[in-house]
Amino acid sequence: MLFEYLRPPSLGDLLPSRDAFKYLERGMRFVGWMPPSRDHPSYWKYWVYAFLVTGLSGAYLPFGFFISYFVNFRGFTPGDFLTSIQVSFNSACLGVKIAIILPNLWRFEKIKNLLDILDRPCFQEGAGEDIHRCVARCNFIYMVYQIAYASYTVLTCMSSFLTGSTPWGIYIPFLDYRSSTQAFWLAACMESVMGAAAVSMDQFIDVYAVIFGIVLRNHLKLLIRRVERLRKNQSESDDENYAKLVNCIKDHKNILEFSEVNRPIVTGPIFAQFLVIGLCLGLGMVNLLFFSTIWTGLATSVFIMVLMIQTFPFCFISELIADDCMDLTHAIFHSDWASASKRYKVTLAFFLHQTQQPIAFVAGGIFPICMRTNIEMAKLAFTVVTVVKQMNIVEKLN
Repeated sequence: MLFEYLRPPSLGDLLPSRDAFKYLERGMRFVGWMPPSRDHPSYWKYWVYAFLVTGLSGAYLPFGFFISYFVNFRGFTPGDFLTSIQVSFNSACLGVKIAIILPNLWRFEKIKNLLDILDRPCFQEGAGEDIHRCVARCNFIYMVYQIAYASYTVLTCMSSFLTGSTPWGIYIPFLDYRSSTQAFWLAACMESVMGAAAVSMDQFIDVYAVIFGIVLRNHLKLLIRRVERLRKNQSESDDENYAKLVNCIKDHKNILEFSEVNRPIVTGPIFAQFLVIGLCLGLGMVNLLFFSTIWTGLATSVFIMVLMIQTFPFCFISELIADDCMDLTHAIFHSDWASASKRYKVTLAFFLHQTQQPIAFVAGGIFPICMRTNIEMAKLAFTVVTVVKQMNIVEKLN
């Protein structure tokens, strides 16, 4: 079933945390990022397919954009040029993201194994429905991202077909789309396929960080609830209470490992996106304000929305994760430990010390991933618009 992983929880049929990435894995397999096992009969065919898709959409696309500005610059209208160039910088950023993601694909299997370990005590203590709801929420968010990114692709292609130009003006060797109707449709179809694949890859990388953040927060909250229940059951012995405390410490260690394994996959792409978000937003706003028709305006509006959801959601989630870490520290301190044994108190003090440092993410070792950084980077868009107006670039392009 297509919506199987969006269903509400039902007794005896609960989804594990690893299924939060189910739809994402299907998409990554489609673009060639999830190869089958080596003994699979289509193993080498899949690698050839992956090389073609990733090579054309991830590696060639940025060069295709910039070559077209030298070869076909006079053929661009101002609107077509801005529609192309606002995406060209984002496609260059995509190439950097892919270069970060592909060497780290081995981490996905380790991440799922860690989630299985984190799920075990949660299911044992009756928190399976909370995990299931988190999984359904993550897959729903993936579908929202899918609709947003696909809408941009569809609107851009439709507006270009209606105006008689190719979607992004990518340079295709030995093919001039102005030479004939057949050449136009061939070039438009080739651009549409390459562009759709590139947009999909961008979507997979961007939505992964959001899903990871939601899953991490869910396990932090479940751990907080378990800590709050420590020594609440009067019928349990000191050894049983101590064993539960030790298990909470182990789960916290696994949560930290889960965040560390994900750190390169999350911080690297966001760092690359931070570097170009202001420029891309500024060019998109200039296109929307001065050169857009109804159809290109719709496509550009969706493009601006897509740019915002590339960084904003995880920056927001990152701050919530830091708050959850502080809540965990408070839960440990306010737990019922006053009448516990010395062994329990010493272990609790060690646990409290381990949670003093919140889980934080820094993009490229430079930019803290938080709302303030995201806003500062996005504010560069207004600088771009101001420069364009002050230098009369709009009149020159017209």
